[in-house]
Amino acid sequence: MLSFEVRKPGGESEIRKVHRDVIHLGASSGNDLVVRARGVLGRHARISVAGEELRLDVLGTAPGSDVYLNGAIVKSAALAAGDRIQIGEATITLLNGPAPNPNRLAAPPPRGRDAFSVAAAALAPPPPPPAPPAAQAPRVPEPRPRTYEPVHAARPAESRPSSLSAAQGFRLADVWGELFGRLRASATLEERLQEVASYLSSSTPVHSVAFLSVADSSTGEAIAAIWKGTLPRLGRRSVDEVFASGGPTDIFEAGMRLRVYPVTRPGAEAVGLLVLPMELAADPLLNDLGVALAAAIGFVHAERADAPFGERTSAHAPAAMVTAPLEDPVTAVVGSSLAIQNLRVSLQRIASARAPVLVIGDVGTGKTLVAETLHALSPRRPRPLVRISATASTAAALEEDLLGTAGPPDRRRRPGRLFEADGGTLLIEEVSELPAPTQALLYRLLEAREVVAPGGRSVPVDVRVIGTSSRPLTRAVEEGTFRDDLYYRLSALTLRLPTLRDRKEDIPALLDAFAARHGGPPAAAYDVEAMNALLDFNYAGNVREVENEVRRLAAQLGTGPVRLSDLDAKFGDEHVELTLAESDDLKEIVEKVERQVIERVMRKVRGNQSLGARLLNISRGSLIAKMKEYDIKDFRYLKRQD
Repeated sequence: MLSFEVRKPGGESEIRKVHRDVIHLGASSGNDLVVRARGVLGRHARISVAGEELRLDVLGTAPGSDVYLNGAIVKSAALAAGDRIQIGEATITLLNGPAPNPNRLAAPPPRGRDAFSVAAAALAPPPPPPAPPAAQAPRVPEPRPRTYEPVHAARPAESRPSSLSAAQGFRLADVWGELFGRLRASATLEERLQEVASYLSSSTPVHSVAFLSVADSSTGEAIAAIWKGTLPRLGRRSVDEVFASGGPTDIFEAGMRLRVYPVTRPGAEAVGLLVLPMELAADPLLNDLGVALAAAIGFVHAERADAPFGERTSAHAPAAMVTAPLEDPVTAVVGSSLAIQNLRVSLQRIASARAPVLVIGDVGTGKTLVAETLHALSPRRPRPLVRISATASTAAALEEDLLGTAGPPDRRRRPGRLFEADGGTLLIEEVSELPAPTQALLYRLLEAREVVAPGGRSVPVDVRVIGTSSRPLTRAVEEGTFRDDLYYRLSALTLRLPTLRDRKEDIPALLDAFAARHGGPPAAAYDVEAMNALLDFNYAGNVREVENEVRRLAAQLGTGPVRLSDLDAKFGDEHVELTLAESDDLKEIVEKVERQVIERVMRKVRGNQSLGARLLNISRGSLIAKMKEYDIKDFRYLKRQD
């Protein structure tokens, strides 16, 4: 049980005792330690109990509500007995707890030396305590421990960036044991670097760090990263500039100011890059951390004889880009249409972000494939991708599947799938169908990055959530079946997948991909009539409908030639399908029929506007105007008869 003394602005104080593994502090009555004073937010901070260690984490700040630990602004720090936490006008003193760590007040390694000397000084064990002075000798006052002030110390306090001052409660020597242990672990290079990034993000003020490739095929790409926002890929010119300088270099890339540290082996061989945002690197202590970490990685890299960042070899090979077979028929996003090219660019841009992703698309457009590709492109790929379906079970069974069961004492506890995904990705299929209790669980996970495990204990969980839906979530929000606050957090990054009707030029590439997967006929095996029938069809099931046809042809024809008569009968039907809604008036009905007739004629003439105008008995200019009005493609991608 922990005891706290809470002192309010008027001098009034009281003793409060709390017996929980996670203690929340704030002005709201739902907190474990309620502190009502000016500057204290509703849910301001939390104290986590992990074995014999206590850790303070700040959950939110506002102007005038910074958290001070023993007089220094902190975002995250270890606690010990006697520590004073100041939030706004309230002061909280920890009366009992772990004894203070003597290394907490040790000065960081001296600056101004080369990177290897700094790394060696940081990795060296602490010196033994000095012998006590003789009784008759006068007592010499101990020197004040050296602290690092931010580079903006000359500015007024109210104008200093709070992200820089967050480093003052952090000691470099406290983290080196954990960092070096993760670097020397028996795992692949990417897994070790991702472990280092995750530890820095959770235990130090370094909220963003990345390790970039130097391989020719992927220069500047992140192979492991924890990044607050979107990490830009470094251009070749920026990488060459860093290598030419031979040391930390400040660059401006894609609107972001970065400091890049070359990772070199002994002998000045560059094997990788370490990147920090300038808001962190501007602090001298965190800059020292970047220099020392780059040197330590270079030393361990040479000791293990690893390949440079981004290269793949048989010894210590990094994890493959896709760690498990994809359930969607294609193993990558296939196609060359503009919609697919834009989708690939979007996937690469948001792969390293920690924000949740919402994937919207019709049935069969490849939502699961996109989610799995996004996980494979992200730094979380060494960790598992866990899939759950919101429509697979009841609310109670779904929550039990996510969180597990505590179980009676004589039975083994079953862990939940949410904890299996810790450090990886949680894919929720058809997220719009989540029941209300599970929506509340997901909201807490996205808001506080923690869940209430069976037994009532709050457990922090680090997962990236990807939700898929066959209908826009805004409709579910309007109907009242989906929480609006959950929608705004889940839709931070939204991807809308195109239907196959909008990218029919990708059908030949899809046929080749499905043929390679199922052993069916490739696109070259279809004659002109069969190919044009496939290109002319209105696919209600999208890509999945193409796959089903390739599977049927593979079973009946193998890889042989395909004629129109070999296709399913639905591909030979030629009629105009008219679907009416209750709100359609005569003008809308005429426009629907006109659009479908023009599309049918333009498919038949394979995009020849002059011939299409003659068949429709209108002028070519009128046809072009109608095609623009109805957004009809020119159908030049249709295969022509030789």
